[in-house]
Amino acid sequence: GCPSPRVQKGAFGAVLMKTPQTVVNIIQEMIKVGVKIPITVKCRIGVDNLDSYEHLCDFIRLISTMTPVTHFIVHARKCWLKGLSPKQNRSVPPLKYEVVYQLAKDFPHLTITINGGFNTTQQIKEQLELVDGIMIGREVMDRPMFLAKVDAAYHKIPASELKSTEEIIDEYLEYVLTEHTRGTPHSNAVVMAPLKMLYGGRRGREYRRRLAATILPKTKPLPDIVRDVRLMLEEMDFNSSASEAEVESDNEDGESSKAVSGCV
Repeated sequence: GCPSPRVQKGAFGAVLMKTPQTVVNIIQEMIKVGVKIPITVKCRIGVDNLDSYEHLCDFIRLISTMTPVTHFIVHARKCWLKGLSPKQNRSVPPLKYEVVYQLAKDFPHLTITINGGFNTTQQIKEQLELVDGIMIGREVMDRPMFLAKVDAAYHKIPASELKSTEEIIDEYLEYVLTEHTRGTPHSNAVVMAPLKMLYGGRRGREYRRRLAATILPKTKPLPDIVRDVRLMLEEMDFNSSASEAEVESDNEDGESSKAVSGCV
């Protein structure tokens, strides 16, 4: 689905919607080299002037008949390869959810997942009545604890049973240490990246500033980073109250904290 110039030049991303046979060839080669896990295709509803519903159906029909792919994740926007930046391509072309809904009806034997602009638990509940699944991307990058709200709402988990942000951080740090012991290659910045957006507001800004300082220098041993992150959290006393990120999430969603968490 990516429309960036670099991606276009490499002949991957959204430009491939112009040559569906190339997509078929790629998937067939993946199978030849022994890929065992399920292969999925993520696409837009169209690209440039190839944005008719018929073209989208032909694209999906060819791939699903010529390859074992049965799961399509469809971003409910078309994209423009020229004239719009990748960032603009995530907001300027209008969302057309109805196109993806129609795909789910016309291809009932396929799994159709929708992508594009979902940031409340109510939206997720509504979409799951119409399609097989939802892909949530940037909302989770910017507000990871949103998944806790989704779990609580979708799986009807009481708020009292949800893990706190601090518990999640501690479990993640244990995971990081385990992988380090196993010899999994890593960089300090990449390993710590999932922790960046767990708090919001003024507290979140202070947290991110101190987290960035904690993971430097790059040569710092990972066990030392884990130790220092834990000490940092103790010093900042995040357990004293609900994090601002959680409060902000509730306000944005229009729901109370007891309404939400889970990966859909």
